[in-house]
Amino acid sequence: MNLSEAVTTYVIPEEAHALIHTYKPLGLAGPTGAGKGTMTQYLTQTGEYAPIVSDTTRAPRPHANGYEVNGVHYWFLSEQEALEKIKQSEYIEAKLVHGDTLYGTSISAYERVVESDKVPILEIDVQGLEEFMKIDPDFDAVLLLPPSFEIWNERIDGRGDMTLDSKIRRFKTALDEYSKPFENSRFYPVLNTEVVDTAELIRNGAYRDETYRQKALEVARELRDATQAFLDSHAEF
Repeated sequence: MNLSEAVTTYVIPEEAHALIHTYKPLGLAGPTGAGKGTMTQYLTQTGEYAPIVSDTTRAPRPHANGYEVNGVHYWFLSEQEALEKIKQSEYIEAKLVHGDTLYGTSISAYERVVESDKVPILEIDVQGLEEFMKIDPDFDAVLLLPPSFEIWNERIDGRGDMTLDSKIRRFKTALDEYSKPFENSRFYPVLNTEVVDTAELIRNGAYRDETYRQKALEVARELRDATQAFLDSHAEF
């Protein structure tokens, strides 16, 4: 059995179901440039939360003045190591991105956070969060949004290492993310204006207020439409 077959046929163990039901995480998704990493870092500094370090079979990427750190940014595994963990039913959720790269949330990583008496933060993509929604019918998630398309586009361009092809790929992924709260009401859009204010909104649950939700949905609609317009204008690439 290869990695793709193993992921496709993976059955979430009962141990994982019980863990999620008992210790509910904070699900946090959003496009590149929405500020997920900064938000996770800030919430972690409050002492109430701790991030779950996911597994991946991709190589470490450049980060700051070096590269991503094993056990901090991700647990970097070989395909064979990931395959063995799947065979041993060690994942809560696992998926392939771009057809060949595994990303997964291991039971042991989740338990490590729970044992520290922190609220687990799941900073993963919308597909991964939907896997958690299948496990727990009461689980919902925050979809972090930039305040406007213009600001978001400036953040993306400001990275300085983004080719047009790479930008188009990220925008295609973002289009799915911006569309998600219209397809699945268990995703709550949250506008990331100022980190401190947005973090408090997440901590106290005020983003669930229907008036706020409708305001945030309107921004999500604008982001979705502007992203689609950008992709349409670059359809030849």
